[in-house]
Amino acid sequence: MTHHIGQASAYRPDPKSLKALLEILDTASLNSTVSTSGMFNDYFKFYGIDFEHQMSEVRHVIGRIDSHDYQLACHLFLKDNARGSVFLLHGYYDHVGLFSNLIRFLLENDYNVVAYELPGHGLSSGAPASIPDFGIYTEILTDIFARFEESLPKPWHAFGQSTGCAILTDYLAGLAETEQTGPFEKVFFSAPLIRPWLWKLGRVQLRILKPFTKGIRRRYTDNSRNREFLELAHNDPLGPDVLPTEWVSSLDRWIKRIESSSFRSSVSPVIFQGTQDRTVDAAHNIPVLQRLFSNPEVHYQSEAGHHLMNELPKTVCSIQKILKTHLLNNDSSN
Repeated sequence: MTHHIGQASAYRPDPKSLKALLEILDTASLNSTVSTSGMFNDYFKFYGIDFEHQMSEVRHVIGRIDSHDYQLACHLFLKDNARGSVFLLHGYYDHVGLFSNLIRFLLENDYNVVAYELPGHGLSSGAPASIPDFGIYTEILTDIFARFEESLPKPWHAFGQSTGCAILTDYLAGLAETEQTGPFEKVFFSAPLIRPWLWKLGRVQLRILKPFTKGIRRRYTDNSRNREFLELAHNDPLGPDVLPTEWVSSLDRWIKRIESSSFRSSVSPVIFQGTQDRTVDAAHNIPVLQRLFSNPEVHYQSEAGHHLMNELPKTVCSIQKILKTHLLNNDSSN
């Protein structure tokens, strides 16, 4: 799936108007239907996630989930007779609209997809791209799982992108302390975040800037070789344009906590990592994850950047092949 900003029109999503249209999501029955509002339909089409029109037997439900003083936008892509459900956790500065490739792939393989947007991202409430403490992300995730416990078919799997992986790591760390493995049969990490690229320099900059400013302007980077994706990501109407010092401080505290943790989870995540990723420090992060988890399966993607599911087709196909091997073999466990 390629991205074309504006599709065939001059339409650009307006976050404020779209947020006002969100209604409470019925997570117990999932009998809601997607809004027929032209604004939602255009928004879905703009990002290529209008799968209710692109594919047969797909129902697209959108609404909000109120959790921990946030109103979180949540998309459900539901397949008839689904073989299971995948929870998608996006990365920092991302939102659900940037994951059309992954969502399409999962639907084509008969999985439901649950994709909510983090506080301060996409159509969710909260200060743009910020969080007072990383633990809030984990508490929200725990709440989300509880909401869908009785309604979404199992097995459940999880796919995290970057910060989404950090949230899953924190969640699984908490379970490991009581020797639990969580609700997932498979866990997939794409470009997992522990430390960002050049983190030591970033911490110095944080100490200098924090007394004087609440944030700096976002610096856009070429985090993929896919030029069409970069065109969308760098001109995204739903993309935050600030790097808040609050978020960086929260990340700093979380890094110290997770790196000093003594837990070892029995979960064995499947990790995808680009060799040219300059967003996260893979050389540091992968060994940390190998210590925290049981025998992670690491797949390096040659020459690939950070946003792996929006990379060149060769990389995307390589990852999809591995995903398919795991997702279609539901007899194995973590």
